Amino acid sequence: MSTESFYDNNYDAWAWWKAKLAGMPVEMNEGTPHAGFFRKPHKEQYGARRTFTPIAYWPGWDGRLCCRVGDTDVTPERGQDLWVMVGNHPVSEEAYRAVAEDGKPWPDEHELVPMGDNLPPEDMSYETLFDQIEDLAREAIRRIEGPPIADQAEADRIANLADRLAELCHLAEEQRKEERRPYDEGMKAVQKKWAPVLLKAETYKDLKYKLLTPWLSKLKQAQEEQAKAAAAAGTPPTGDARRPRAGTRGRAMTLKSLKHAEITDYKACLAFFADSPDIKMAVQDLANRAVRSGITVPGVNVLEEQKAV
Repeated sequence: MSTESFYDNNYDAWAWWKAKLAGMPVEMNEGTPHAGFFRKPHKEQYGARRTFTPIAYWPGWDGRLCCRVGDTDVTPERGQDLWVMVGNHPVSEEAYRAVAEDGKPWPDEHELVPMGDNLPPEDMSYETLFDQIEDLAREAIRRIEGPPIADQAEADRIANLADRLAELCHLAEEQRKEERRPYDEGMKAVQKKWAPVLLKAETYKDLKYKLLTPWLSKLKQAQEEQAKAAAAAGTPPTGDARRPRAGTRGRAMTLKSLKHAEITDYKACLAFFADSPDIKMAVQDLANRAVRSGITVPGVNVLEEQKAV
């Protein structure tokens, strides 16, 4: 294949490829290839990363399209069979020649995330994951702090970098869970062992709330009535002036006043706390859930944000 541009003297023959490369809508028919430069995706096995083989079509002297796969010329019939797999993957002539003739990587192939890497082995050590993630994260931070994406090839490179980091993040998380598993199981065993004992021991709460609290309240009421009667009679109060208590070992139990709120006007109470960060966060969460469910909420604008996934 000549190193001269194929389409200098055959502009019309290359029009379909140029339009496809520019992202314009063009009709594609199986078995009807067009002159141009393409690449064929391939996977060695399920779960492996894709590799791309450079493929070129150009007009032959007999009016049929010649085809080259990698560095091998194939028959026009073979080129027709391959078309369905390559027609949707056009590349520039410069990218084609860089890969096919100079052995360079594809423009969208990030140097730290080479195409064709199979999924990493299941048993990856902490040190291996740490080193790989550190290198890729350093590159990610450098790129995040850099300029916006300039072209499609760069967008593909960054997407490939993000994909690899996401893959390693998943592997690291799985390793973390596996390393933590014995501790989780140990904690579950400890909890299972002690839960019945603690549940029975916590019956002390019922003793305090259901028996001792009424008894001490009764004593306190009697003490207050005696004090009122003594005050009315003008005589000093009789009996123990200390707070009622129960228990002769350890810490004696007495009554303690605990305050709690009874809301009588919910709207007024809510208005009082309207500027609280906790309330704002709770209302924001409720509003997000409502609009995602298609509910119209007064005082809320529905904003749509698109993110790469």
